[in-house]
Amino acid sequence: MRHPDFPLLDERIHRPHKLQALVDILLGLGVPAEAALAGTGLQRADFQRAELRVSAQQLLSVCANALHLSPQADVALRAGLAARITQFGLYGYALLSSPTAREAVAMAMKYRALTAPLVGMDFAERGTLVAWRFSDPYRLGEGSPLYRFVLEWQLGTQLALHRDVLGTPLQPRVVCLPYPAPAHADRYAELLGCPAEFDSGRCELRFDASWLEHVPAQGNPATALVARETCERLLAEFQQARGVTSRLIALLLQEPGRFPGIEEVAAEWQISSRTLRRQLTEEGNAFQQVLDKVRCQLALDYLRHTQLSNDEIAATLGYSEAANFRAAFKRWTGMAPSEARRKG
Repeated sequence: MRHPDFPLLDERIHRPHKLQALVDILLGLGVPAEAALAGTGLQRADFQRAELRVSAQQLLSVCANALHLSPQADVALRAGLAARITQFGLYGYALLSSPTAREAVAMAMKYRALTAPLVGMDFAERGTLVAWRFSDPYRLGEGSPLYRFVLEWQLGTQLALHRDVLGTPLQPRVVCLPYPAPAHADRYAELLGCPAEFDSGRCELRFDASWLEHVPAQGNPATALVARETCERLLAEFQQARGVTSRLIALLLQEPGRFPGIEEVAAEWQISSRTLRRQLTEEGNAFQQVLDKVRCQLALDYLRHTQLSNDEIAATLGYSEAANFRAAFKRWTGMAPSEARRKG
């Protein structure tokens, strides 16, 4: 199931800079804009509209088009490496002005939602090594060509942002990848500047920890403070734009096994339950419908990826008896839990 911190695929709330940058790269490779934008409902002229917002699904559609139409198999790596921090607006400005590399990392993670991310990411320190660790929040499938594409794009972008913030290129120690070596595997080492370990069971980009003590080329505490305050406002606006359904899904996923009722949710959000029902209705949903959707997706995840029994899954989803869970699952999916587990 989609990670709760990530918007729904069809929520048009992202600024289009990443989508536009990829389209421009494809144009340079001879791919017409209409082909690059196929399936998005967008035209190149739409990028001139300041109010344009796009969805993760539209961005993924362009990635899929690039995957099939680009004459270069390594286009995603190249697209990431061609990124400039100025393309990221106030987010990029906040990173540039960070007084230390460590603060730039904290800033990057806190406000990353402003960058229309398709890949999950966190940062880990392990003695003399540090690593950016990546995940698949939209469940594209770690072995799928589309996930490989968006991950390659992210890897290139990470190095491009490091270069711009530090004022000098940063060479990784190794990149670990969860999928088999693709046909263009040799391009990883050449473009990323480090060995690539495929089928590693991990998904991370590792560096020497010493760069965390580096002072960014344009670090400025006063400027960083202003940029941080602006990012806080933009993040609040972004979260507000996500819609009540998405907020409700995120809330229901915060504490697995705890599913508050509509009165409890309304109280937490300081609105009436009547207002909450109306807001959900305006988005074409109802509280029970959203709750069932969350429970169904969690159940599918448990059945496909764990060895939990039906009794254990039922308890985790808030059912007092496994029979009630089985009946609900049959209503949601048209099949029994055992059948869903067999199908994987």
